[in-house]
Amino acid sequence: MSKVVILGTAHGSNVAGKCSPDGRFREYRFSREIISMLKPRLESLGLTVFVDMPQDVVPLPMSTELSQRCKIVNGICGKYGKENCVYVSIHVNAAGGDGKWHDARGFAVYVSRSCSSSSKRLAKLLCDLALVRGLRGNRSVPGEHYWQAGFYVLKHTVCPAVLSENLFQDNRADVEFLMSPSGKEAVAALHLDALKQYFGINQ
Repeated sequence: MSKVVILGTAHGSNVAGKCSPDGRFREYRFSREIISMLKPRLESLGLTVFVDMPQDVVPLPMSTELSQRCKIVNGICGKYGKENCVYVSIHVNAAGGDGKWHDARGFAVYVSRSCSSSSKRLAKLLCDLALVRGLRGNRSVPGEHYWQAGFYVLKHTVCPAVLSENLFQDNRADVEFLMSPSGKEAVAALHLDALKQYFGINQ
């Protein structure tokens, strides 16, 4: 049976807020660009790859968007077997949500509070690789090397699932890095290498 990666996009262009204070950086665009880099690389390894909502505009209200994402993921799991699937939702963090620049910076990855050991294993791989690559930022890292939260898409999908927060859209230095070719490559390569390790791929 195929090993399946389901990549989750950030909220769409029609969701207010999700941008840097100066408006130059848009989370929806960055997430989809990283996924466009990551998907063919994963497929070249023999993995089957889906994207939950590739379109820029997502259904509203947000409760509808989130429930539809989970329906998409769980439908794929029903076809391929949840034990053969993993869901990776790719986002960018924000410290304030107030349209101002903040000091917090760095990488984080989240799992559900009631998640499987497989979710924790992938999350730890992502965090450890981020730390090795200098993406820690300036915040303390939990001893487990992942954060736990009640995010809807983590709670209501049936396969192992993680949500990555790739630096901060309201930190000036993080935004400059994320908008650069080297920053985008770093984020895409981080996810690629973590998934290779998760699936035991040595290529």
